[in-house]
Amino acid sequence: MYLIYAPRQKFGLIPPGQVLFSDEVKFFQNVAFCPKFYWWKIHTENGCQDITPRSFRKIRANRKLQTVTIIATGGIGDSMWAMPFAAAIKERYPTCAIIVVTDKKNQAVWKNVPYIIGTIENLHWNVAGVIRKSDDVFDFGGIATILKREMKLDPIEATFKMAELPLPKEKSKCRPKLIITIDEGKAAQKFLETKGANIKNTKLICIGLDASTSNRQWPFTYVKALTKDFDKTGYTVIWIGKTQDYTQRFLDDETKKIDVINLCGETSLRQAMAIIAISDLYIGPNSGLMVIATSLGIPTVGLFGAFNPAIRAKFYERFCAVWGRPKCAPCGEHWTECRLGHPAPCMKLVDPVQVYATAQKLLSKFPRHLLEKMPIE
Repeated sequence: MYLIYAPRQKFGLIPPGQVLFSDEVKFFQNVAFCPKFYWWKIHTENGCQDITPRSFRKIRANRKLQTVTIIATGGIGDSMWAMPFAAAIKERYPTCAIIVVTDKKNQAVWKNVPYIIGTIENLHWNVAGVIRKSDDVFDFGGIATILKREMKLDPIEATFKMAELPLPKEKSKCRPKLIITIDEGKAAQKFLETKGANIKNTKLICIGLDASTSNRQWPFTYVKALTKDFDKTGYTVIWIGKTQDYTQRFLDDETKKIDVINLCGETSLRQAMAIIAISDLYIGPNSGLMVIATSLGIPTVGLFGAFNPAIRAKFYERFCAVWGRPKCAPCGEHWTECRLGHPAPCMKLVDPVQVYATAQKLLSKFPRHLLEKMPIE
C-alpha cells in the first residue's frame, strides 16, 4: 500500500483515471494509490515519488499476507539474494504461501528450500497471473548493478531496506539457505571417486573458473599457477565451470601436465553445488558459485576487481576476499567487457601468491572435519 506522485514538471498534468506504466495504478491529480511493491518499484524507478504517509505505512506493516510472489531473476547470485527476505516473510506470516518467479537456470538453487511452495519460470504468461492474484509482489531486480542507492549496500541489506522490513539481527538469517540432499551428496562423492578423488583421504580445493561477465574473469594463467601450488602441498584441485570452452582454449602441453580434476562442462548446477558442499575450500571470482559456496558455509576466497568485496560478503564468517584494486576500482561495471582490456587490469592484480596465502589461512582457521563433509544419513 503506497501513495505515489508523478511530478508535473516531468509528466505534465495527468488526466483523471490515466495510467503511466501499469493498468493497475490510476492517477488522479497526478497522485495514485499503488497496492503492491512491484508496481511501486516500477513507478519510482521511472521518476515518480513515494509520498506514502505514516498512516499508510502503519497499515501496511500490520496487514496479513496470505499469498506472496517474489521475483528473483537475473544471475544465480542475484536470485539467491532474495532468499533471506523470503525466509523473513515466512517467519513474519507463517501461513503465507510464497512462490518464486525466476529464470530457468536459477530454479536449481531454490530446489528443496522449505519456506516456499515452489518456483515458476520467468515467462510473461506465467508472471502476469500470479502478480494479480498475490497479496503482494516483491521484485528486487537491479539492486546490485542498476539502482544507484542500493548498489552501495550489501544486496541482502538492500532487499530488506527497499521492502521496509527489519534486517534480521542474526547473521545466519541474512544468508541464502540452500538444501543439498543426502542422495545428492552421495552421488557427488561417488562421482569424484570415479575421477580419482576420495574425500576420506584427501582435501578438496574447488576453483571456479567462470564469471557471468568477462570483466570479472580471473586470468587462466593464474588458475594454473594456483593449482600447481596446491598440488605440491598434497591437495586435490577441482576446476568447476559452465562449459569446457574456456579451458579448451588453453590445452597446451603445460596445461595437460597439471594434476587437476577438470569438471568444466561436466556437471549440472545441482551437481556443482553438491561437490562444493563436500569440499574443504572454494576459490573463485565474484559470481554465482561464490555465493553458493558462502551460503553453504564453505571457507571461501573471493576474487574481486570491479566491485568492493565489503558489499558482497558482509554476513559470512568463513570468507576472505583478495581485491585487485587499481585507481579505477571499484567501477561497479557489470554488463560489459572492461574498456581497458581483457583480462581486466583489476583482475590481473589479484596475485595468485596472495590468493594461495589467503587460502592457507582459511584452511587453518576453519578446517572441515571429515564427518562435516561426509553425506551421512
